[in-house]
Amino acid sequence: MRAKLKWGDLVIIGEVLLLAAVLSAALARQAVGGQLYAEVWQDGALVERVALTEQTDRVIELDGHNTIVLQGKTAVIQSADCHDQVCVRTGTLTRAGQVAVCLPNRVVLRLVGERNEVDAIAS
Repeated sequence: MRAKLKWGDLVIIGEVLLLAAVLSAALARQAVGGQLYAEVWQDGALVERVALTEQTDRVIELDGHNTIVLQGKTAVIQSADCHDQVCVRTGTLTRAGQVAVCLPNRVVLRLVGERNEVDAIAS
């Protein structure tokens, strides 16, 4: 037996789709604009904070364990000597809030923007 959609079901589906569109637009609007920075952390200490622009072209070597490449408005952990390579497989970071982590070497690469705010849980 096949159930038919009722008018109330269509209203609920429409509201959910509208809510998804509004949230998607709000997140896209927040990600666009403002200055983007790459932060490199090692052992819980900030090693470097680099403003990412279209002209950025930089390689950061961390004790021979990790190689971080900053090119344009992107950042990537290009190589690491850890066995699992999760940080390398994370890929290219392009938006504020994205993070690549190398746990064995205690390295964190994260992109932050001017409007990047800390949430209530982290504070």
